[in-house]
Amino acid sequence: MNLSFFIALRYLRSKRSLNIINMVSYISLIGTVCGTAALLIVLSVFNGFESLTASIFSIFDPELKVTSVANKTFVVDSVVLSKIADLPEVYNVALTLDENVLLKYKNQQTIALMRGVDANYETNTPLTNSMNDGSFRMYRNDYPAAVFGYGVASKLGLFSLRMEEPVFVNVPKREGKVSLANPAASINTLSLLPSGIFEVEKSFDDSYVFAPIKFVQTLLDREAQASAIEIKLKPETDYNSARKTVANIVGAGLQVKTRYQQNEALYRMMRSEKLIVYGILILIVIILSFNISGSLAMLITEKKDDIETLKSMGATDKMIRRIFLSAGLMISFAGIVAGIFIGLTICLLQQYFGLLKLPGNNLLVDAYPVKVLLPDLMLVIVSVAIIGYLASIISTLKIKF
Repeated sequence: MNLSFFIALRYLRSKRSLNIINMVSYISLIGTVCGTAALLIVLSVFNGFESLTASIFSIFDPELKVTSVANKTFVVDSVVLSKIADLPEVYNVALTLDENVLLKYKNQQTIALMRGVDANYETNTPLTNSMNDGSFRMYRNDYPAAVFGYGVASKLGLFSLRMEEPVFVNVPKREGKVSLANPAASINTLSLLPSGIFEVEKSFDDSYVFAPIKFVQTLLDREAQASAIEIKLKPETDYNSARKTVANIVGAGLQVKTRYQQNEALYRMMRSEKLIVYGILILIVIILSFNISGSLAMLITEKKDDIETLKSMGATDKMIRRIFLSAGLMISFAGIVAGIFIGLTICLLQQYFGLLKLPGNNLLVDAYPVKVLLPDLMLVIVSVAIIGYLASIISTLKIKF
């Protein structure tokens, strides 16, 4: 360490003739601490929400999803399906068929999104770990069965899965006009039994019902058709590389999307919000850094006699400026260290103890999710350090000899 550092440290630790200088120095330090901690905490909360959103969508959205480019459904080619399943990076392949339906149970009815799934989906679905009642199975004693979202089940009054009364599923027929004399003739109606209720997140719980794909194909008059081919990849597989491989197999009529691409708009919005909030907090840190400039300006004014003494001893203008620059950097460094410590402590307490709760009762988690990432930690340190350096160097440039 050079002489400038020790002189700057002595200036910061020595008693000042004016209490206002001490007060401004403390304010500048506290401002840096608060700004650093706030940046780290807010960015970590955004990371937590993004991670929570990804975990929710991972239950419903596969790692790769093949859909038609132009149509809602497509005819399943067994050869293509076999080629995809034989790829070394593919763990599992499942077919799904989606359609909005009208459900009736006793005197209750509601509209829901019915997803027909095959045996592979039933065996490997993550929904098995999210069952509120019953189990995820598509047949009860060889009779078609359905798994309902908690919200859908509540609207229908499915309070006990032991009841043997079927749920009726209604959709308009694909072909033919609606008969005003006999509207029922224009509707396909089939029945199934409830086998389970899942509870993941309110928007999904209020919308989804899972049923056998053969049942849904018959209901919709879409034999051998599907809405999507859902592909589960083996661990450590590169999504983009696998997507290109599958895209070459399925051809131009079908498109392949990764889990991120399936919800690209949502993830972009979340990252844009994170960037905007980061920018706002950086502006606040810049404003708080004016305290460092003010503290150094007052310190320079108070130490004018010392400056003259140092010059008489042979100190150069550059060395004197370096002394006060070091003082400003010490304030910034102390603020960054303390701010990072406080921010990490708050994040860890929130992560493990959930001190700050989320409003509402129908949520997957009851406390604000937090996830500290190393890139964000480095971004906070570098950002605040640069702001502190600029604030310090601007103040030292104002020194007049």
